[in-house]
Amino acid sequence: MRPIFLLAADGTFLNHGSFGACPKDVLAGQGRIRYEMESQPDVFFRREIMPREGETALRAAAARIGAFINAPAECVAFVENATAGVQAALGSIDFVRGDRILITNHTYNAMRLMVDARCRETGATPLVVQIPTPTTADDIVERFARASDGHPGEGRGPIRAAILDHITSPTALVMPLERIIPPLRAQGTLVIVDGAHAIGQVPLDIAALAPDWYVTNLHKWLFAPKGTAIFYASKAVAPKTRPNVVSHFIDMGFPASFDYTGTRDNSGWLAAPAALEFFEDLGPESVWAYQSEMVDKVEGRFAGLGITAVAPKELCAAMRSLILPQKRRAAKDDGDKLIESLWKVHRIQVWSKTYEDKLLLRISSQVYVDDDDVQHLRDVLARDGWPGR
Repeated sequence: MRPIFLLAADGTFLNHGSFGACPKDVLAGQGRIRYEMESQPDVFFRREIMPREGETALRAAAARIGAFINAPAECVAFVENATAGVQAALGSIDFVRGDRILITNHTYNAMRLMVDARCRETGATPLVVQIPTPTTADDIVERFARASDGHPGEGRGPIRAAILDHITSPTALVMPLERIIPPLRAQGTLVIVDGAHAIGQVPLDIAALAPDWYVTNLHKWLFAPKGTAIFYASKAVAPKTRPNVVSHFIDMGFPASFDYTGTRDNSGWLAAPAALEFFEDLGPESVWAYQSEMVDKVEGRFAGLGITAVAPKELCAAMRSLILPQKRRAAKDDGDKLIESLWKVHRIQVWSKTYEDKLLLRISSQVYVDDDDVQHLRDVLARDGWPGR
């Protein structure tokens, strides 16, 4: 599979989760779309992008992705990334002083900063569910239940909204959303799911999960061009869902108000169906089985170095976060140093970060990753170690 991608021939790439990798054929298709756009910009934007009577190419592309995740076409719009989608959802909720916004200590940093900013604007306060590492599904569910316990009038305002990771970024946990979402919605909490790593890495059924909003990056595990994500708003919240940029079609509501907010390169969004076709041609079940096999090898081979997994296998998919043992407390820049040294010296690309005084190494399995890649990283770590080993 490696020659299908543009990845440098001299590199070992074990960090698909951060930025993804797009196949050559999908990029070629995006190039053709760009050519069409530049050859007649007026026709392209007015007929294919701007909302109008009849289906545009952009609406058709959104409908195609929506069908794959079991979401109605009128409930999905394109955004640049998960951050943009969560921002739109948070901005569409009229928080008042005393409201609480539930997140976890595993929440992606951009989302945490976004919540902090929204709280400063409205007087709401963050409520952080502390999930330890290692952990289990039962423990996660129990901690959400305890955090949600309590009622307005007991010195605590209502939990107005919750931002839930489908798959956490630093720790690669697949959260048991099917057990977490129903109790939150039953108590009136608006549920926003940050599914940045979800589509293409795990089966995704929006109707079954039933969140209020869900956003997932297509440029990671679905092989789409960069800057491509799908944003779902349920029929209940769609009428109040506003784009981050107010433009000409704001009065048309969701999703039309998201389709055109000024001149931008829509080619990645229009190429998303080609990326989905590539993924479906591979066979999702075969892809997931292969990825699982690779990450299982990672955990087994690294155990001899004293490296332990953050979570059990049942809470993981195509990514695995490992704890690197150290003789000292992990320094803030240990992860950056490990990333830099592995690439500069050994041409190995990984993701690493200091998380709650532990140095984590997150490894991504993808169809272009093979057994030699895993062994190469294991051999280098055994020989050269890591900061604070």
